[in-house]
Amino acid sequence: MRCFTLVLGTCSLLAACGGDGGPIDPPELITTVTLTFTPTGGGTAVTAAFDDPDGPGGAAPVIDPINLPAASYMLGVRFENGLETPPEDITIEVADEADQHQLFFIGTAVNGPASDRAGAPLTHAYADRDANDLPVGLQNTITATAGTGQLVVTLRHLPPVNGNPVKTAELAGTVKTSGLAAIGGESDAMVSFDVTVP
Repeated sequence: MRCFTLVLGTCSLLAACGGDGGPIDPPELITTVTLTFTPTGGGTAVTAAFDDPDGPGGAAPVIDPINLPAASYMLGVRFENGLETPPEDITIEVADEADQHQLFFIGTAVNGPASDRAGAPLTHAYADRDANDLPVGLQNTITATAGTGQLVVTLRHLPPVNGNPVKTAELAGTVKTSGLAAIGGESDAMVSFDVTVP
């Protein structure tokens, strides 16, 4: 199982690995998180990215604002390690271990399975499932209406503990009521985006 590290300014988030007694792999960096909003009715996709091209200890990362017209979208999330040549697509590894990963979409800009924000400009739903029919979050649906706020995208690593699964159907609801600290696992990545829907 692979571990990932995302550097946010001077703060590092390191995934816990080996919780099932398996080998612990060295962590991999996540230097880029890209959100792609593709209008379901056709039109030009909107992208926003977190980018820390020189990794830890260098220049501050650049985080794009999300500016969306009011519409319905498919939202894809991509993770990369740009310090590799060519850049390594970490999304593939997350998908391969989907039964041990889940993305959570929280913050003042979003209402959905993990965020109770009635009237928020973004309404989120999961559009992908792992082999156990549990949500993953690499593919999603978004409905955008007028408003502003912050969208916090968190990739959570949820390896089994003592052979018992940590990823369960209730996780998003637990995050909604009690926050990320109330669930198991560790955050591989957490990025906050400013959102504007005119």
